[in-house]
Amino acid sequence: MSFNLETLHSFVFYALYGLLFLATFVFVERLLYFSFTFPAEKKLLRRELEGADEKKLELLIVKYSDKLGRGKGVLLFTVTGAPLLGLLGTVLGIMESFTTMAERGVSDVASVSKGIAYALEATALGIAVALFALAYYYLLGALIKRGKSQIRRLVLKNLNGE
Repeated sequence: MSFNLETLHSFVFYALYGLLFLATFVFVERLLYFSFTFPAEKKLLRRELEGADEKKLELLIVKYSDKLGRGKGVLLFTVTGAPLLGLLGTVLGIMESFTTMAERGVSDVASVSKGIAYALEATALGIAVALFALAYYYLLGALIKRGKSQIRRLVLKNLNGE
């Protein structure tokens, strides 16, 4: 039984590290998009705006604005899922402590402490991963908001003939 709990606990840690990696990957990819691809897309948008009617303008706004928000779902999933995985790791660690107490008695403090340490590590890691993903989410949200403003500004300039 103890081996299975340790295996499950290891799985929780790997899943949390995987979520952290995924959230960081999405954030870095979005930063690269806003740094390199988005400026080129704004130039392309300027060309597409020339001679466009109102329906085409609305389609262009939607087309270019939708590209900005990619990856936000992954970050939200990480913000929500990481603390829950941490809680699962906590439960598994406490279960391991109780299993150890049942098998060896309360006097084996080192073995009982191991399960409690796993529990606390899982909780801390889950919260840390969620905090990183939350920071990524808000930073990405600010970039998206700024990008959408830039797209609207380009469209409005085109409408006004500037």
